[in-house]
Amino acid sequence: MAFFRSAAGLALALAMMGGAASTAQAADAPGPLASAKMLQITLPSHDLDRSIGFYRDVLGLKLLFRVPGAVFFDAGGVRLRLDLSQIAPGRDNELYFDDPGLKLAAALKARGMVFTTPVEVVQRTETSDLSIQDFADPDGNQLALMGQVARRAGP
Repeated sequence: MAFFRSAAGLALALAMMGGAASTAQAADAPGPLASAKMLQITLPSHDLDRSIGFYRDVLGLKLLFRVPGAVFFDAGGVRLRLDLSQIAPGRDNELYFDDPGLKLAAALKARGMVFTTPVEVVQRTETSDLSIQDFADPDGNQLALMGQVARRAGP
C-alpha cells in the first residue's frame, strides 16, 4: 500500500475496497454508492480572491460561481469548493489531476508553478509507469498531477 501516501488516502482506499472486516457477501455485492459519481470536494482557503487567481488563472479551472464564504470550480466534472476557513491545510488530503504522460507540468511551470517534488513513480507496469508530481495551492493544500508515462524501449 505504499501508493497511498497519507492516512486519509489509505482509509479511503480501504473503505472503497470494503476494508479488512468485510464479509464475503458484502464483497460480492456492490454497495449503494458503487456507481455514484463524486460530485464535490471541499478544500479550505484563507483568501478566496487569491485562490480564484490560482485555480482559474494558473491551473485553468472554470470558475462556476461564488457565494459568501465559498467559491466553486469545475475540475473535470467534479465541483471543487473552496471554503473560507482558518483551518490549516494538511498532508492528510491531496487532490490528483489526471495527466497522462505528465505533459501538463510544462504548461503549469510556464504559468509560474513550482513543483514541490520531482516526478515520483508509484507503480511500474511492463510498458509504463504510474507517476505523480506534487504541488500546492497558495493555502498549502496538496495537489498533484498523476498519469501513466510510457517507458522508452531499451536498446
